Amino acid sequence: MEIRANRVLITGGCGGIGLGVGEYFAKLGKHVVLVDRVISPARELAQRYDNIHCIELDLADHAAVDKRIGALAASEAPEILINGAGWSPKYDAEGKPWKPWTMPMSHWSAVMAVNIDATFNMCRLLLPAMIEANYGRIVNIASLAARTGGGVAPVHYVTSKAAMLGLTKGIAKDVGQYNITVNAINPGRIDTPMIRDVPDEVNQGYAARIPLGRLGTPLDIAHTIAYLCSDHGDYLTGTTIEVNGGLYMGS
Repeated sequence: MEIRANRVLITGGCGGIGLGVGEYFAKLGKHVVLVDRVISPARELAQRYDNIHCIELDLADHAAVDKRIGALAASEAPEILINGAGWSPKYDAEGKPWKPWTMPMSHWSAVMAVNIDATFNMCRLLLPAMIEANYGRIVNIASLAARTGGGVAPVHYVTSKAAMLGLTKGIAKDVGQYNITVNAINPGRIDTPMIRDVPDEVNQGYAARIPLGRLGTPLDIAHTIAYLCSDHGDYLTGTTIEVNGGLYMGS
């Protein structure tokens, strides 16, 4: 399995999945850029790998993203874009779960700005260089919640991740002629800090229902992304791969 690309950009790169995927590609000798609002979780990793670099950037600040990523696209444009940024605030200021009838539009919009608007914006900014090179790989990290409606995930998160699947198909149709593939991954319950904002028994309950008998790991996601970005995945585009240990087996 060969991965032709040399430059990889990962949004949400300093979260649990992003760090795992970033390290995987760094071990393959790729030049990896991790983009996140807070980059401190990646400092130790960046110290161990001289081919990992971090960009501190609020992806919801589209003007700042346009400026910083636009400059990158003009000089060292990545051939692989992994859209992994995601925000899933589950509780309001009183500690109550968000419901559609309690959620202000400002909160809905703030989550959409990170989870779906930023994904589109990154594609918009980096696709011209991929088109010029007649090559590119985009992988959008959505969620099992897009299929199931969520368990503990609130409605804005579920909606944004379902929208990501439609965005994947729409862009894939537009760019296939340029040898650019665009695919999505729906991770199931992956053992990262993002799932630890609920009681332990919730995650234990998920693990008990997973046919493979365990929560997923960032490496499970990295392996799937690597396949999609390799020559073995050259004929896959506009599709979504479920990486959940069998927790969800629907169509």
